[in-house]
Amino acid sequence: MSMGAAECARRAGLTVRALRVYERHRLIEPRRTGKGWRCYGPQELRRLNVIVTLKAFGMTLAQIRTLLATKPPPLMRVLQLQLQICSARSEAADKAVGLVKTALTTIKTGKRLSLDDLCNLTRSMEMENQHGLFQAFREQINEAITPEEERAVMTWMAARPPDEMNAIRQASPQVHALLRSLQDLREKEVDPAAPEAQALIARENELAVRYGLRNHTATLLEWNTPLALKWLRVGGRAVSRFMSSQSVAPDEGLTAYLHAALVASPWYRALEPIVDEAAVLVDEKAQPSAAPAQALVGRLQRICADYSLGDPLVHARWARATLFRWPTEDSPRKQAAWMFLASVIEAGKRGDDDGAPVVIRTGPPKTPHGSAAFATRLDDGDALTPGVQNKVPTAH
Repeated sequence: MSMGAAECARRAGLTVRALRVYERHRLIEPRRTGKGWRCYGPQELRRLNVIVTLKAFGMTLAQIRTLLATKPPPLMRVLQLQLQICSARSEAADKAVGLVKTALTTIKTGKRLSLDDLCNLTRSMEMENQHGLFQAFREQINEAITPEEERAVMTWMAARPPDEMNAIRQASPQVHALLRSLQDLREKEVDPAAPEAQALIARENELAVRYGLRNHTATLLEWNTPLALKWLRVGGRAVSRFMSSQSVAPDEGLTAYLHAALVASPWYRALEPIVDEAAVLVDEKAQPSAAPAQALVGRLQRICADYSLGDPLVHARWARATLFRWPTEDSPRKQAAWMFLASVIEAGKRGDDDGAPVVIRTGPPKTPHGSAAFATRLDDGDALTPGVQNKVPTAH
């Protein structure tokens, strides 16, 4: 008994595109008819069951391929893992249902929900949302990021200060709620410069400053620009796909809309003359201690204070880094300008006054990918040991 790709995808709850991806990664090899049509039978379906189960544990397609090529897990072990996953999700769903039923009963009796009740309801729904977003991110990683690249990013994140990563985790629910609101405006085709979009951008700035999100993004891009750009684009596609109410191919539409709204913000426009004048000073090979450079940084500091943009040095580093993310024709010139402003601020903090000109680099740093040992075991009776938990990148 066998079936074609469309029928197999429909009955297995997958997509034809997913079947093609698994075949491209040499995870399945459906036999062909005389006319070249793919045929899927019991063997392919058993293999698909293993693939989907291991993906749910966070394994990449490359890791799954290695595992299946060396020692395919017994069906009994795969079913045990499926039971573990389903039980965990069922328990979380049952708890959420219980919370909702309790809330409905409370409201029907004319009582108000307590603060704890509201927090528990929000937490239960956010956990479901986080799981869905993680799955979307995992799918995008499997398609666009190599195992070596993923290990490099995870190693970098593991080495970041705990306070920094804890702040990002605390910010995530609020950032995701904000992005969902932006997605609603995007689907309604609201102008990014419209008041409702700009109100969300003001909120985005508040979160970015409070939780240090811009410093994290700038540091990531400074560490390894090419890899960081791939990682951020994967995150952008995952967020857009997860939050879209329409069935569309993954793209970066939501993060592009966010960027357009940032460009339309009053503080972005207020900073443009600063950047233009800094670019002139770069062309003139000005020194950090020069009066025009100091005056320019003074104006930057006032704008950061007026619009609550946080530390001017962090903002300068972040603004330069985002030009790699959203390049334009004059990006190199603006990157040089922001780097110059950052160097003037740093020199002032160090108390430098040696008159040395600032060396400006506009290209991405040539940092090689890091590496880390990664082992996954799945034998009969062994526990599955996934790699470091992925962090879905924010749009900052």
